[in-house]
Amino acid sequence: MKRRSFLKRTVPLLAAPIVLGRGIDAIARPLDAALASMPATDRVLVLIQLEGGNDGLNTVVPIDDDLYHRARPNLRIDRGVALALDGQPLLALHPSLGGVQRLYKEGTLAIVENIGYERMNLSHFTGTEIWHTASGPRREEFLTTGWIGRYLEREFPEYPDVLPAHPPAIEISPATSSVFTLRGSSVAMSLTDPEEFYALVNGGPAIDEEPLIGGRAGREWSYVESIGEQSRTYAEAVRAASARAANGVTYADDALAASLAIVARLIAGGLETRLYKVTIRGFDTHTGQLAPHAALLASLGGAIESFQRDLAAHGVDDRVVGMTYSEFGRRVRENGSGTDHGTAAPHFVFGAPIAGGRTLGGVPRLDAADEYGNLPHAVDFRCYFASVLAPLFAIGDEALRTILPIGLCDVPSRLPLYRTSAVGGDGGSLPLEMDLR
Repeated sequence: MKRRSFLKRTVPLLAAPIVLGRGIDAIARPLDAALASMPATDRVLVLIQLEGGNDGLNTVVPIDDDLYHRARPNLRIDRGVALALDGQPLLALHPSLGGVQRLYKEGTLAIVENIGYERMNLSHFTGTEIWHTASGPRREEFLTTGWIGRYLEREFPEYPDVLPAHPPAIEISPATSSVFTLRGSSVAMSLTDPEEFYALVNGGPAIDEEPLIGGRAGREWSYVESIGEQSRTYAEAVRAASARAANGVTYADDALAASLAIVARLIAGGLETRLYKVTIRGFDTHTGQLAPHAALLASLGGAIESFQRDLAAHGVDDRVVGMTYSEFGRRVRENGSGTDHGTAAPHFVFGAPIAGGRTLGGVPRLDAADEYGNLPHAVDFRCYFASVLAPLFAIGDEALRTILPIGLCDVPSRLPLYRTSAVGGDGGSLPLEMDLR
């Protein structure tokens, strides 16, 4: 085989779910049987990663705390410019978060404060892996699969040997994250643009060409071709969904907005994908924080609001929930023009199903920060995950124990994020009167 032909035939695989760490002989079995159908649910969860460790204290500001103002003479957000939160006089939003404030007022966005975990790891790489896998902080508590991967394993137990017609998860990125990892493979498809993806995976030769190599290598090549064929199947489903719906609002011209615009089109177009992930980068603000952080938050708030308006315009907002997360927060005291890696931080949960217009998890306790300026957490991040995931997909406690260590977050202490007080199936109850302001 010529090198050019080999590259042309393998380019489509760049966007396929690539299987790692498994012998090809064990998985190179025919994949042309009837594809598994998507379970009977149309609910969607969208993850928004704030990569770099977002400064939570300048995002949701403890506006009247004198310790905050004294610790940040150059970076503080004053009440005169901060955006008020109805019913919460102790907290306010960064002035760039007008989109978040509007959704909060409309009751479709809630703020969860003080999210973290014991012995929080302040390494970008390790911290991100802990959040993606829902691991404990000690080495013996590290997990090798993603928490979303473990959820999707329940829905697609034969993956990747039997694949659904639509991708179980999509990440708008050149590659997929470890949050989707399962048994050495990713249950997500990476995507940067539906039309480009379609052109990419359909640009090679027909899959039914005669094999150019035989023996063991031929069997392995057959497996590679089967993944390429699956990529083409996904490509048509993705392209068709994208073509069926146009964005109903105008998005800002930035990377996060463009990513969420793609997600909105795919959801509105009928793609049966259950999980999406997008990322906004640049939150590692050690120096010169003021202007870049303001721009990042403007992008975040604007993109979330446009996405929510877009879903509503298509009449699909009642089945979609979004949530933000970041590997850690920042310390209380500024370092001059920026902030250093810290611990607990706030995050946003939004969507028509969310009982918004309120804050949960208390107010940051700056007076309880440790000697380094690290804030104590009030909500374990795995409890945050459980509080979002279990009600949305009607996951009961027994099933949830295979996904998240819910001993840290039993039903009575979970966050009451949703409008209904009862969860479908065996998901338990969420008493809305338990407001952790």
